Amino acid sequence: MTNQKRTRKFEFGNERFGGSYTPGDFEFKFPDDMSREEFENMFARRMHALHKRGNQFADEFFDGASKSRKENLKPLSIRVKPHTKDFFKNHSILSPRDVLEMYENFNNGSEAFINSLLEDEKNLEKELKEVQEKLHNARLFKEKLSEMEPEIDVFTDEDKLAKLQSIYERTNIKSFGNETSPERAKSEIIRMIQIYNTQDVSVYGNDYIILTVYTNAQPVLFYFKNEYPQDEIDDIVNHVEEYAKKNGIGFRLNENSDI
Repeated sequence: MTNQKRTRKFEFGNERFGGSYTPGDFEFKFPDDMSREEFENMFARRMHALHKRGNQFADEFFDGASKSRKENLKPLSIRVKPHTKDFFKNHSILSPRDVLEMYENFNNGSEAFINSLLEDEKNLEKELKEVQEKLHNARLFKEKLSEMEPEIDVFTDEDKLAKLQSIYERTNIKSFGNETSPERAKSEIIRMIQIYNTQDVSVYGNDYIILTVYTNAQPVLFYFKNEYPQDEIDDIVNHVEEYAKKNGIGFRLNENSDI
């Protein structure tokens, strides 16, 4: 009788998962298409889901039945193979007893337990779809973000004037702001063109107008502050261009500024 007990083989599982143990041996059988890690992750998720359930089944299964079952179970004193021992010691959050109890519940045909696993599987599939959708949207957002051109920094008047002063060190810079009417700005520019016997007038975007004399010197620069209205700048530029053409003065209009 003693020898029969020592060689008796216990089997558990279903078509997909199976396992067996005899006193002195314990091993899981994994399907060919599933690794130990995948097996562990699947049962970890299901155990986590079961512990979070707040319905009657969770109360009954964990607070009542499982406690009494653990009290009635004999101490687990079987030996396991080295690779299975390593799996439970270093990779598993479930103990061998936890897994055996899960198999026991499954083999007992507990309808609530089986239904809960099916429900967990559906919930996991739903969560997977949601995660995949979020990842897809994140990829689309990243692609759109990479296609967008970075916004051009808006420099202050102080920044622009400092840069102009570094470029045109020997040039007198005059600023026009809201305090200067378009007519006054026109008059000031034309007056300076006449005083310096200007040979060329250059306009750089909406930022400034600079005068060049016959020695290629650039004595005066007229800077339009950020606050100056665009339509008034256009009006001033058109007036200067018309004056230059009537008096044989070169006129160059550059759409982009260098500041």
